[in-house]
Amino acid sequence: MKKIATKNTLKYALLLAGMTSLPAMAHIGYGGRDFGTLTNIGDTSTRSNNAATGNFGWIDGTDADWGDSHKTRAYRFNLTEEHDVKISFHGQTYGIVTNALTNPGFSLYQGLAHNTVENPGPLPLASDHDFGAGSTLIRDTTAGAGNTEGSFRALESWSITNDSDPLALSLTVFTFIGAAYDGNIDYGTGTIPYGDGIADGVVTQTFHLSPGFYSIFVGGADYSQQTGLGTWGVGGALAYGVEGVVSVVPEPETYAMLLAGLGLLGASTRRRRIG
Repeated sequence: MKKIATKNTLKYALLLAGMTSLPAMAHIGYGGRDFGTLTNIGDTSTRSNNAATGNFGWIDGTDADWGDSHKTRAYRFNLTEEHDVKISFHGQTYGIVTNALTNPGFSLYQGLAHNTVENPGPLPLASDHDFGAGSTLIRDTTAGAGNTEGSFRALESWSITNDSDPLALSLTVFTFIGAAYDGNIDYGTGTIPYGDGIADGVVTQTFHLSPGFYSIFVGGADYSQQTGLGTWGVGGALAYGVEGVVSVVPEPETYAMLLAGLGLLGASTRRRRIG
Protein backbone atom coordinates (compact mmCIF):
# COMPACT_ATOMS: atom_id res chain seq x y z
CA MET A 1 0.00 0.00 0.00
CA LYS A 2 2.86 2.33 0.86
CA LYS A 3 4.45 1.65 -2.54
CA ILE A 4 1.22 2.57 -4.37
CA ALA A 5 0.88 5.79 -2.37
CA THR A 6 4.47 6.74 -3.16
CA LYS A 7 3.93 6.07 -6.86
CA ASN A 8 0.78 8.23 -6.89
CA THR A 9 2.55 11.03 -5.04
CA LEU A 10 5.35 10.97 -7.60
CA LYS A 11 2.85 10.94 -10.46
CA TYR A 12 1.03 14.02 -9.12
CA ALA A 13 4.31 15.81 -8.45
CA LEU A 14 5.42 15.25 -12.03
CA LEU A 15 2.05 16.41 -13.30
CA LEU A 16 2.28 19.63 -11.30
CA ALA A 17 5.86 20.19 -12.42
CA GLY A 18 4.79 19.83 -16.03
CA MET A 19 1.85 22.19 -15.54
CA THR A 20 4.14 24.96 -14.33
CA SER A 21 5.65 25.20 -17.80
CA LEU A 22 2.28 25.21 -19.55
CA PRO A 23 0.43 28.41 -20.43
CA ALA A 24 -2.57 28.12 -18.11
CA MET A 25 -4.79 31.18 -17.62
CA ALA A 26 -1.95 33.16 -16.09
CA HIS A 27 -1.83 36.93 -15.80
CA ILE A 28 0.93 38.85 -17.56
CA GLY A 29 4.32 37.97 -16.09
CA TYR A 30 7.86 37.31 -17.25
CA GLY A 31 8.86 34.25 -15.20
CA GLY A 32 11.46 32.29 -17.17
CA ARG A 33 11.08 34.76 -20.05
CA ASP A 34 13.44 37.58 -19.08
CA PHE A 35 16.19 38.03 -21.67
CA GLY A 36 18.02 40.19 -19.14
CA THR A 37 20.11 43.30 -19.71
CA LEU A 38 21.76 43.82 -23.10
CA THR A 39 24.48 46.44 -23.53
CA ASN A 40 27.10 45.71 -26.16
CA ILE A 41 27.14 44.48 -29.75
CA GLY A 42 27.33 40.71 -29.58
CA ASP A 43 25.24 40.36 -26.42
CA THR A 44 22.82 37.46 -26.98
CA SER A 45 20.20 35.87 -24.77
CA THR A 46 18.09 32.73 -25.40
CA ARG A 47 14.94 31.60 -23.61
CA SER A 48 13.66 28.08 -24.18
CA ASN A 49 10.89 25.78 -22.93
CA ASN A 50 7.98 28.20 -22.92
CA ALA A 51 4.61 27.87 -24.61
CA ALA A 52 1.50 29.75 -25.69
CA THR A 53 -2.07 28.49 -25.40
CA GLY A 54 -3.17 27.53 -28.90
CA ASN A 55 -1.58 28.60 -32.17
CA PHE A 56 -3.59 31.77 -32.86
CA GLY A 57 -2.99 34.20 -29.99
CA TRP A 58 -0.86 36.72 -31.86
CA ILE A 59 -2.94 36.93 -35.05
CA ASP A 60 -6.13 37.28 -33.00
CA GLY A 61 -4.78 40.59 -31.73
CA THR A 62 -4.73 42.01 -35.27
CA ASP A 63 -8.49 42.08 -35.85
CA ALA A 64 -11.12 44.63 -34.86
CA ASP A 65 -12.17 42.93 -31.62
CA TRP A 66 -8.60 42.65 -30.29
CA GLY A 67 -7.27 39.49 -28.61
CA ASP A 68 -6.75 37.79 -25.27
CA SER A 69 -3.24 38.22 -23.87
CA HIS A 70 -3.63 34.86 -22.09
CA LYS A 71 -3.18 33.23 -25.50
CA THR A 72 0.26 34.83 -25.89
CA ARG A 73 3.45 34.71 -23.84
CA ALA A 74 5.16 37.87 -22.57
CA TYR A 75 8.95 38.29 -22.60
CA ARG A 76 11.07 41.22 -21.46
CA PHE A 77 14.54 42.73 -21.82
CA ASN A 78 16.46 45.85 -20.83
CA LEU A 79 18.63 47.70 -23.34
CA THR A 80 21.16 50.08 -21.77
CA GLU A 81 22.58 51.66 -24.95
CA GLU A 82 21.07 52.64 -28.31
CA HIS A 83 21.54 49.69 -30.67
CA ASP A 84 20.03 47.51 -33.36
CA VAL A 85 18.40 44.51 -31.70
CA LYS A 86 17.53 41.30 -33.57
CA ILE A 87 14.60 39.28 -32.23
CA SER A 88 13.84 35.74 -33.39
CA PHE A 89 11.31 33.08 -32.37
CA HIS A 90 10.71 29.54 -33.60
CA GLY A 91 8.60 26.60 -32.55
CA GLN A 92 9.97 24.10 -30.03
CA THR A 93 8.87 20.86 -28.40
CA TYR A 94 10.05 19.95 -24.91
CA GLY A 95 9.00 17.63 -22.11
CA ILE A 96 5.25 17.07 -22.23
CA VAL A 97 4.77 19.94 -24.73
CA THR A 98 4.58 18.03 -28.00
CA ASN A 99 3.23 20.87 -30.18
CA ALA A 100 5.59 23.45 -31.65
CA LEU A 101 4.34 26.94 -32.47
CA THR A 102 4.09 26.42 -36.22
CA ASN A 103 3.45 30.03 -37.30
CA PRO A 104 5.04 32.29 -34.69
CA GLY A 105 4.33 35.99 -34.53
CA PHE A 106 5.42 38.67 -32.08
CA SER A 107 4.91 42.33 -31.24
CA LEU A 108 7.49 44.55 -29.56
CA TYR A 109 6.50 47.30 -27.11
CA GLN A 110 8.31 49.72 -24.87
CA GLY A 111 7.14 49.30 -21.28
CA LEU A 112 6.66 46.55 -18.73
CA ALA A 113 3.60 45.06 -17.09
CA HIS A 114 2.73 45.66 -13.45
CA ASN A 115 4.21 43.33 -10.82
CA THR A 116 7.78 44.18 -11.79
CA VAL A 117 10.41 46.12 -9.87
CA GLU A 118 10.24 48.88 -12.47
CA ASN A 119 6.41 49.00 -12.53
CA PRO A 120 5.06 47.67 -9.23
CA GLY A 121 1.50 48.82 -9.84
CA PRO A 122 -1.12 50.13 -7.40
CA LEU A 123 -0.43 47.25 -5.00
CA PRO A 124 2.55 44.86 -4.88
CA LEU A 125 2.18 41.41 -6.45
CA ALA A 126 -0.86 42.35 -8.51
CA SER A 127 -0.44 41.18 -12.11
CA ASP A 128 -2.20 42.62 -15.15
CA HIS A 129 -4.89 40.65 -16.95
CA ASP A 130 -7.56 41.27 -19.55
CA PHE A 131 -10.68 40.63 -17.51
CA GLY A 132 -10.22 42.59 -14.28
CA ALA A 133 -12.62 45.46 -13.69
CA GLY A 134 -10.05 48.11 -14.62
CA SER A 135 -8.96 46.35 -17.79
CA THR A 136 -12.57 45.82 -18.83
CA LEU A 137 -13.22 49.52 -18.22
CA ILE A 138 -10.34 50.43 -20.54
CA ARG A 139 -11.63 48.07 -23.24
CA ASP A 140 -15.23 49.24 -22.98
CA THR A 141 -14.28 52.93 -22.92
CA THR A 142 -12.00 52.56 -25.97
CA ALA A 143 -13.95 50.14 -28.15
CA GLY A 144 -17.45 50.02 -26.68
CA ALA A 145 -18.92 47.63 -24.14
CA GLY A 146 -18.72 43.99 -25.19
CA ASN A 147 -16.85 44.70 -28.43
CA THR A 148 -13.49 43.15 -27.48
CA GLU A 149 -12.26 39.62 -26.75
CA GLY A 150 -9.40 40.89 -24.60
CA SER A 151 -6.89 43.71 -24.18
CA PHE A 152 -4.14 42.54 -26.53
CA ARG A 153 -3.52 44.62 -29.68
CA ALA A 154 -0.80 43.20 -31.89
CA LEU A 155 -0.33 46.17 -34.23
CA GLU A 156 -0.69 49.22 -32.00
CA SER A 157 -0.23 50.51 -28.47
CA TRP A 158 -2.57 49.29 -25.74
CA SER A 159 -3.23 49.55 -22.02
CA ILE A 160 -4.14 47.12 -19.28
CA THR A 161 -4.22 47.00 -15.49
CA ASN A 162 -4.86 44.62 -12.58
CA ASP A 163 -7.38 43.71 -9.92
CA SER A 164 -5.97 46.31 -7.52
CA ASP A 165 -6.99 49.07 -9.94
CA PRO A 166 -10.73 48.71 -10.73
CA LEU A 167 -11.05 52.35 -11.81
CA ALA A 168 -8.10 52.11 -14.23
CA LEU A 169 -6.20 54.92 -12.50
CA SER A 170 -2.77 53.25 -12.78
CA LEU A 171 -2.32 51.84 -16.24
CA THR A 172 0.35 49.72 -17.81
CA VAL A 173 0.94 51.22 -21.26
CA PHE A 174 2.58 49.06 -23.93
CA THR A 175 3.88 51.48 -26.59
CA PHE A 176 4.02 49.74 -29.97
CA ILE A 177 7.44 49.56 -31.65
CA GLY A 178 6.91 46.95 -34.36
CA ALA A 179 5.95 43.37 -35.12
CA ALA A 180 6.77 40.36 -37.29
CA TYR A 181 5.11 37.06 -38.10
CA ASP A 182 5.83 33.94 -40.12
CA GLY A 183 4.60 34.07 -43.72
CA ASN A 184 1.95 36.41 -45.16
CA ILE A 185 -1.67 36.09 -44.05
CA ASP A 186 -4.99 37.49 -45.28
CA TYR A 187 -8.07 36.35 -43.37
CA GLY A 188 -10.47 38.31 -45.55
CA THR A 189 -9.71 41.95 -44.78
CA GLY A 190 -6.38 42.32 -46.59
CA THR A 191 -2.86 41.10 -45.94
CA ILE A 192 -1.78 41.56 -42.34
CA PRO A 193 1.30 43.84 -42.21
CA TYR A 194 4.71 42.75 -40.88
CA GLY A 195 4.74 39.28 -42.48
CA ASP A 196 8.19 37.93 -43.35
CA GLY A 197 6.92 36.31 -46.57
CA ILE A 198 8.34 32.85 -45.83
CA ALA A 199 6.20 30.35 -43.89
CA ASP A 200 9.06 28.31 -42.47
CA GLY A 201 8.23 28.25 -38.76
CA VAL A 202 10.75 30.98 -37.90
CA VAL A 203 10.25 34.73 -37.56
CA THR A 204 13.08 37.25 -37.23
CA GLN A 205 13.16 41.03 -37.27
CA THR A 206 15.69 43.73 -36.35
CA PHE A 207 14.72 46.99 -34.64
CA HIS A 208 16.72 50.14 -33.91
CA LEU A 209 16.00 50.81 -30.24
CA SER A 210 16.72 53.47 -27.66
CA PRO A 211 17.73 52.49 -24.12
CA GLY A 212 14.81 51.25 -22.06
CA PHE A 213 12.69 48.32 -20.92
CA TYR A 214 10.82 46.34 -23.55
CA SER A 215 8.09 43.68 -23.66
CA ILE A 216 7.61 41.14 -26.44
CA PHE A 217 4.27 39.34 -26.80
CA VAL A 218 4.58 36.07 -28.73
CA GLY A 219 1.88 33.76 -30.06
CA GLY A 220 0.64 31.83 -33.05
CA ALA A 221 -0.42 33.31 -36.39
CA ASP A 222 -2.82 30.55 -37.49
CA TYR A 223 -6.13 32.38 -37.34
CA SER A 224 -8.16 29.30 -38.29
CA GLN A 225 -7.30 27.55 -35.02
CA GLN A 226 -9.63 29.84 -33.05
CA THR A 227 -12.67 27.76 -33.94
CA GLY A 228 -13.79 24.64 -32.11
CA LEU A 229 -11.52 25.00 -29.08
CA GLY A 230 -12.65 23.27 -25.94
CA THR A 231 -11.36 23.54 -22.40
CA TRP A 232 -7.66 23.19 -21.54
CA GLY A 233 -6.24 20.09 -23.17
CA VAL A 234 -9.53 19.23 -24.89
CA GLY A 235 -10.54 20.01 -28.46
CA GLY A 236 -7.34 21.80 -29.38
CA ALA A 237 -6.65 24.24 -26.52
CA LEU A 238 -3.10 22.94 -26.26
CA ALA A 239 0.34 24.21 -25.36
CA TYR A 240 2.50 25.28 -28.31
CA GLY A 241 6.18 25.48 -27.46
CA VAL A 242 8.46 28.30 -28.53
CA GLU A 243 12.09 29.38 -28.17
CA GLY A 244 13.32 32.96 -28.51
CA VAL A 245 16.64 34.71 -29.07
CA VAL A 246 17.42 38.41 -28.61
CA SER A 247 20.76 39.79 -29.83
CA VAL A 248 22.46 43.17 -30.10
CA VAL A 249 23.80 43.41 -33.65
CA PRO A 250 25.86 45.97 -35.62
CA GLU A 251 23.93 48.52 -37.64
CA PRO A 252 24.00 48.07 -41.45
CA GLU A 253 26.26 51.12 -41.73
CA THR A 254 28.79 49.38 -39.50
CA TYR A 255 28.81 46.36 -41.81
CA ALA A 256 29.28 48.65 -44.81
CA MET A 257 32.20 50.43 -43.14
CA LEU A 258 33.76 47.10 -42.21
CA LEU A 259 33.47 45.80 -45.77
CA ALA A 260 34.86 49.07 -47.15
CA GLY A 261 37.76 48.87 -44.72
CA LEU A 262 38.50 45.30 -45.70
CA GLY A 263 38.41 46.31 -49.36
CA LEU A 264 40.91 49.14 -48.79
CA LEU A 265 43.15 46.82 -46.78
CA GLY A 266 43.08 44.26 -49.60
CA ALA A 267 43.89 46.90 -52.21
CA SER A 268 46.77 48.21 -50.12
CA THR A 269 48.16 44.70 -49.70
CA ARG A 270 48.01 44.06 -53.45
CA ARG A 271 49.80 47.33 -54.21
CA ARG A 272 52.63 46.42 -51.81
CA ARG A 273 52.99 43.01 -53.46
CA ILE A 274 53.14 44.57 -56.93
CA GLY A 275 55.64 47.23 -55.82
